[in-house]
Amino acid sequence: MHSATLLALAASLSISSAVYQGFNYGATLADGVTVKVQSDYESEFSTAKGLVGNSGFTSARLYTTRQGATSDPIAAIPAAIAQQTSLLLGFWASGGQEALTDEITALQSAISTYGTSFTNLVAGLSIGSEDLYRISPMGVAAKSGIGADPDTIVSYIQQVKSALAGTALSGVSIGHVDTWTAWVNGSNQAVIDAVDWVGVDAYPYFQNTMSNSIQASQGLFNDAMSQTQAAVGGKEVWITETGFPVSGSTSNLAVPSIENAKAYWDAVGCANFGVVNTYWYTLSDSSSSVTPDPSFGIVGSTLSTTPLFDLSCSNVTTTTSSSSSSSSSSSGSSSASGFSTATSVSASGSGGVLSTTAGSPTATTTASGSGAAGNGTVGGSGSAGSTGSGSGSGSSSTSAGGSATGPASGSSTPITSASASAGSAFSSSIIALLGAFAFVMAAL
Repeated sequence: MHSATLLALAASLSISSAVYQGFNYGATLADGVTVKVQSDYESEFSTAKGLVGNSGFTSARLYTTRQGATSDPIAAIPAAIAQQTSLLLGFWASGGQEALTDEITALQSAISTYGTSFTNLVAGLSIGSEDLYRISPMGVAAKSGIGADPDTIVSYIQQVKSALAGTALSGVSIGHVDTWTAWVNGSNQAVIDAVDWVGVDAYPYFQNTMSNSIQASQGLFNDAMSQTQAAVGGKEVWITETGFPVSGSTSNLAVPSIENAKAYWDAVGCANFGVVNTYWYTLSDSSSSVTPDPSFGIVGSTLSTTPLFDLSCSNVTTTTSSSSSSSSSSSGSSSASGFSTATSVSASGSGGVLSTTAGSPTATTTASGSGAAGNGTVGGSGSAGSTGSGSGSGSSSTSAGGSATGPASGSSTPITSASASAGSAFSSSIIALLGAFAFVMAAL
């Protein structure tokens, strides 16, 4: 009996101290129209877990928790259960109250339908994505689409907490994802106060008003992370989107290529994997018939466990920002910082995203009425959005809500780094735990 109790305790401690590592997954296929089904997510999750050179990608960040424009649970949930992939759930928060209510309904349904086989896999819940950026002067100037103000985001967080009270997810870690410029803006302090953690989307590639060569990317990333950490105090910071394009248009000094994507992976990814909760953009954002510009997919147009470049970090020498905290590291910026920009959008009728094209510093997303969301984001009740193929990660990401839709800029900027001391502290803690556990087991 004592042995069983100790084993359960050890498992609990292991899960609670886990550092999540995964990719961002859109709600549609690369065409931006076809809503993914369970088998699509299973194929992606299985591929991510089996990547040659780095098989640690066992978590998934979602932009919505509902399937298409319904209030049913997203098909990624049963897929995650089948693949034992943890989930950073997302609620789209720029679609108005009706859309938020549908998100809550979908999550409550998932809890009752799948029970602990689902809830045990939940890494956290993000209420919104870049909503604060989209209402900022920069976001408005960039025509980045519908956003939400701090009071609205805080209200949604309170509603979600109330709806989850008494369920298996009553204690879920709740955050909000935005650009680093949103987090350093004092007018958004209420959101910082309301969340357990902050998530940052950041892409030095899009910082095209600065010296943003691949050699400068890590510095831009670390600088934004440091500013974010200073702004949010002791709140944990998660890297929720970053990456470098493997193909596409040049953005000032940033040149998309497989070689540069690997250099960014080595400098930024390898420095943070296993230290900070990190969700890379992206596993795949193209197909045999659709390739966005820029394209960030590390496996190319065919879903495969063989990536376009070496993902191993064992022989990579990494450095991190000296201002990193042991609890987290990440930051990001978007068009909000004046660096590239997303987008224009038009909405009408019914249907899904019609097209998404991303350019070097701009992107255009044409979406329509009640269709399902775009590749990465799902809109409200009658909305459409896009975040993936041609978006989200740097160029349009979009939105939702009511009967209209709007793209969220994805032109994010630098993001994070973690402290080496955080990693060593984490390792030491685990070693100490295992040593103590072994000692007790031996005594039994």
